[in-house]
Amino acid sequence: MRFKVFLFLILAACWLTRGTARATPIVFGVTFQANGQAGFIDIATGNFDVVGTVGPEINDVAIAPNGTAYAIANEDELVTINTSNAAVTNLMSLPYGMETLDFNPTDGVLFAATQGALYTIDLGTPSYNYIGSYVNLGNAQNIRFDSAGNLYTTDTNDPTSVYSVSTSDGLATYDFKVYYGAVSLGYVDGRLYGVGISGIHGAGNLVWVNPATQSGTQILSQFPSVDFSEPQQHGYVPEPGALWLCGLGLAALVFRSRKRA
Repeated sequence: MRFKVFLFLILAACWLTRGTARATPIVFGVTFQANGQAGFIDIATGNFDVVGTVGPEINDVAIAPNGTAYAIANEDELVTINTSNAAVTNLMSLPYGMETLDFNPTDGVLFAATQGALYTIDLGTPSYNYIGSYVNLGNAQNIRFDSAGNLYTTDTNDPTSVYSVSTSDGLATYDFKVYYGAVSLGYVDGRLYGVGISGIHGAGNLVWVNPATQSGTQILSQFPSVDFSEPQQHGYVPEPGALWLCGLGLAALVFRSRKRA
């Protein structure tokens, strides 16, 4: 009887530990400056693990479905960035004034934008296509899609204004304001974030920008002033310690069963 109870407890512990620990959202970011730093950032803590230095000034970065990191360099160049060592490869020229880019998760189309207009980029050709003007917004910053394919951007004011952007004609529609100066948007694990930029070498606020409630909530007050994009979706994984204990318990059961035999 005692053996059966022990077996039940061990198996229950193994079942529960399979999903008790959630991997911390990790993003790939680049500081906005010439010879800026590139690396991986822990959204929960703001820790910046630098992998290398990027030569040109990077305006924004977006990760393709296949894991390739694309970026806008010097406001007129589409490049890729090696996420292991920050090496930059030039791909094509763009209209001057390009600020930002992001992939639409619903169809994989790459969108890009200046502070006043929206474009798409065909990586196969390669070529770009003008979609339309924001019309009432002339100082827009990062564009970011949510998981449903809704596109957002911000202005440079403080408080920051958040806008919805039409992917068919580029028209920007004012939605709501967010405090903490969250001008640089990023979308991670089902949440839209904003980073308050406080100088090229400074640290800003990390803010959860919530279109559903039309509000912003400060998450961290010291977050690297970077443009970032999530390199991949993160799921639930067991803690190494929990797995070790589970395995130890199962090994003990095997040893006991053999001894009893």
